[in-house]
Amino acid sequence: MSSTKLRQRLSYILTMYGFLTPTIVGLVIFNAGAIIASFIISFQKYDVITPAIWCGLENYRWIFSSSLFWRAVGNTLRFAVGYIPLSIIVSLLLALLVNQNLKGIGIFRTVFYLPVVTSMVAVSLVFSWLFNPYYGLINHLLSLLGIQGPAWLSSSEWAMPAIVIVSVWKMAGYYMVIYLAALQNIPPELYEAAAIDGANRWQQIRYVTVPLISPTTFFISIMCTMSALKIFEQVYVMTGGGPANSTITVNLLIYRNAFEYLRMGRATAMAYFLFAAIMIVTLIQFWGQKRWVHYG
Repeated sequence: MSSTKLRQRLSYILTMYGFLTPTIVGLVIFNAGAIIASFIISFQKYDVITPAIWCGLENYRWIFSSSLFWRAVGNTLRFAVGYIPLSIIVSLLLALLVNQNLKGIGIFRTVFYLPVVTSMVAVSLVFSWLFNPYYGLINHLLSLLGIQGPAWLSSSEWAMPAIVIVSVWKMAGYYMVIYLAALQNIPPELYEAAAIDGANRWQQIRYVTVPLISPTTFFISIMCTMSALKIFEQVYVMTGGGPANSTITVNLLIYRNAFEYLRMGRATAMAYFLFAAIMIVTLIQFWGQKRWVHYG
């Protein structure tokens, strides 16, 4: 390589790293630094006000022996079991609905996507009123059908399903757009060939659409899983973890220990438990996707 080309390449590399340096420094200080610091705090008894005291594995022993923590884990899993499949099914149905070459279909796509750009706090407040057992719109509509609506957010049985409904309504439009992009990448010739072979609309969806969008379904399942295991805003605004801790989740318990009880050690220990859980579940999903995801 000539000296001129070497200088040009060196200049290019220096310029590239010059632009990357602010981002790299920010990541190291505000992300990597915070991760390392929180990991150290998870082995300490620290209330922010007084100096930290090293306590070893005491925080981790607490989370494994705490009935409230395992109640939060169970509630988080309950939410995930309802939220993940419903989000996938509803978003796919919406994508199939708006994947039509009809006049004005863009309006429906926009309407379905609008909840995504709405604040989760605002959505949670509005649905808290809608789910009100006495003057809420949902129970009023049910009464018109002759159905007595439940207490929803005041009921240990119905509070979590209500939160699932709100969460699916909020995010279905986001996953719909992703599915819509996948559907529009399917060659029309495949549907024509299936129709010639006698496949009806349902069979085309089952044997053509579903296998070809399986990579997208896998991606959405990963996103839904991480979102479900980190649920916080809806629970904090709508129920505060109640009634009787029936909706308390891991993230809400982390928040309470960190910012209400000032137990930073326990909070960071639970945060690392949640991180490990998300990592393990994600790895299991990547391992299992070989059985049902079809690429190419």
